Formats: sequence, structure tokens, C-alpha cells
Amino acid sequence: MASITQLYKTPPHGDGGMEEYKKKLFRHRAGLGIRFLICAVVVLVIVVGLWIWFRGRTYAGYEVVSSVESTSAVNTQYAEYNGQLLRYSRDGISCVNAKNEAVWSQTYNMHYPILDICGSAVVIADQQGSEAYVFNSQGLLTQITTRLPIQQVSVSAQGVTALLLNDSAASWIYLYDAEGNVLAESRCSLDETGQPLSISISRDGSKLAVSYLQVQEGSAGSCVVFYNFGSVGANFVDKIVSSTVYEDTIIPRVEYLSSSVCAAVSDQGIIFYEGAEIPEEGAALTLDAEILSVFFGTDRVGIITEEAQAADEAAEETGKKTGKKTEEEAGRYQVNVYDTAGRTVLSLRTDLKYTQAKISEDMLILYNDTECEIYSAQGVLKYAGTFDTAIGDLYKAAGFRKYVVVFSDRTDIIKLK
Repeated sequence: MASITQLYKTPPHGDGGMEEYKKKLFRHRAGLGIRFLICAVVVLVIVVGLWIWFRGRTYAGYEVVSSVESTSAVNTQYAEYNGQLLRYSRDGISCVNAKNEAVWSQTYNMHYPILDICGSAVVIADQQGSEAYVFNSQGLLTQITTRLPIQQVSVSAQGVTALLLNDSAASWIYLYDAEGNVLAESRCSLDETGQPLSISISRDGSKLAVSYLQVQEGSAGSCVVFYNFGSVGANFVDKIVSSTVYEDTIIPRVEYLSSSVCAAVSDQGIIFYEGAEIPEEGAALTLDAEILSVFFGTDRVGIITEEAQAADEAAEETGKKTGKKTEEEAGRYQVNVYDTAGRTVLSLRTDLKYTQAKISEDMLILYNDTECEIYSAQGVLKYAGTFDTAIGDLYKAAGFRKYVVVFSDRTDIIKLK
């Protein structure tokens, strides 16, 4: 007969035996708890150590995970689109996946196509032409034909589209729903409202930001106006719920970062506006250097400036004296990324003569025809290298250390190593 081993003996009778039994049981459980705590601390230390190591790790090369051949028309442009790729030219636009398989496509005839993306919605229009096409993830939603030349476009996540039209006498702002029906229109002139410089519709399609150029007594300034097309805007004249005048300041770009936050980039800095229904001025940044480039991410604004020649000369002189450059002196271009509160979340210097700058899944990517630099959200240079073919586009792919590199003749998925 098999014997049964008792883990704990039956507590002996009597008060003294019971007390001793309780002490042994307590020590046993305490020992288990201490061992568990030690193991948990060790695991936590290992996890934190690996996280710190991966966050600060840099890569010297890459391997091509997959490569798909493709053919692109002359002057084809590219745009990242929800993990897929948009290819567009004067003849048409197509959405393709990582295997170069067409998800949808549309032909047209445009002289100068301009594009805007919000979520799964895409609008492409012929600048100075009269045609615009709106798409979602399944394909064409609507085609819009205008009477006046198109100057700018902006689309919401639902496909609500704003068009800025210009003629010799005045400008017009038209708002269309996803089926192409006119929701609102507004006439603008330099003498009355000012000349529209930039438009941007909110992600939910309910608000429109417009930057107007205004000239008064020989001095140029700007006025940022917010329209609300919901129930709140119905209580205001012309649906204008907010407007702010900036004297001696030109604001050539407004951009909605979400449904409630908009950024206005001026020749002097950045102004943030917040408000789900009535946007109000929030954080404001003043920049001393001339802005070379502006790029946007989710709740992020990136600014690239070039340091003044005097600063460069001073850095060069310091380098001659010390024989080396400090981290702050290294790099011709200053790259700063700000959150919606105006806080600097990333700051770095680079010498790369970039042609494109973007934020892709929290990674900062700079590239030109053959060179690229990839930075983490903390500003760590993860990779810097060159390619043998001109880069059409470069963005973060799904998967650890993976990126998509688009060339004119192929699309590669690479993995940093």
C-alpha cells in the first residue's frame, strides 16, 4: 500500500503545542513571502534594465526582411496611411499594403495634386484646378467639382472636407459632407475679412480653423477664426465662436492636432488653442530663430530651425580651441518637438541635410534622397545610414525595429540590427 506523506502534522493538543505550531506555520509562510518578494524584485530589476538598455540602444545596420518590386510613375509622391502606403501622381492615387497589393485606386488627371489625411479619411485635389476626391479605407467616398480654383484642402476623420477656393476678386471656403453635399460656404475678401492663408478642420468635423491675413494702415497682421458647425455654433453669428487678432504677426499655418486642440504656427512661434466647442488661446511659444520646417504628429508639433551664422562661427571657434564640439554645438539644424501644453518633449541637433521630417509612431524620422536618421521619442539616435536608391518614403512598420522604405522600383521592410 502506498504511504501518504503529511505536509503538516496534526497540531498537538494543549495550549503550548498549539502556540508552537502557529509559530512554525507563520515562519513557513513568511519565508515563502520573502522568497516571492525577492523573485519579484529580481524580475523587476531585469525588466527595467532591459527596458533601459533597449531604449538607449543604437543600431549600426539593417537587414531586409522582405522586398516587393513595384513600378511608379514619374513624379510619384508617397504618404504613410494607417500602416499602408498611398502612392499618388498626376494620373491617379492608389492605396497599397506591405505586399504591394492594391487596396483601392482611382485615376484622374491633375496638374499639381495636394493631399490631406485624417485617420482613415483622405482627400486629394488639383491645386489651381477644380477636382477633389475623398476616400476612406474602402475606397472612393465622393468626387467634388468646384467652380473656382482650389487652393487648399482639409479633411476630418469622417470625410467632411473643407476647400479653400480663390479667384481674382475674393476667396471662398466651402464645407462638404462625406457624400459631397455642401454644408456651408463663406466669402472672404482682403477688405472685409482678410485673405485666408490656411484652413484646418477638426478631427470630428465640427470645427474649422482659418488664419486670415489682414492689412490695416499699411501694417500686416493675422486673425485666427474658429467656426463651429454644431449646435453650439448655431447660437453665434456666422457660426464664428472665437477670433483673435495678432498685430505684426503672420500666421501661414493652422493645424488641428485633435478634435479639441489646434496649433497656429507664425513667423514668431507657435500658439495652441484648446476647447471642445469654443477654442481659446492656451500655451504660446516664441522662437528666436527662423523656422525652416514644420511637421505634425498626434498631439505633437515639430519645428526645425537653423542656428544663426554667428552661433556656428562661435561653435567653430570653440572647436578649434578645445579640439572638439560639445553636444549642443554639434549640428547645424535644431529640431524641437512640443506637446499641446507647449512643453519640449524632444530636442536635438543634426547636420543631416534633410528633405523630409516626420513623426511615425512616436519615432522622429529625417531623410533626404539617400540618407536617413531615426530617433526615439527620447531623442536617442537609433539609426543613421544610407541607401543605394533614392528614398520615396520611410516610416515605422508593425513589429520591433521594423521600418518600411519605399523606393521607385521596390518597397523594402527592414529590421535594424
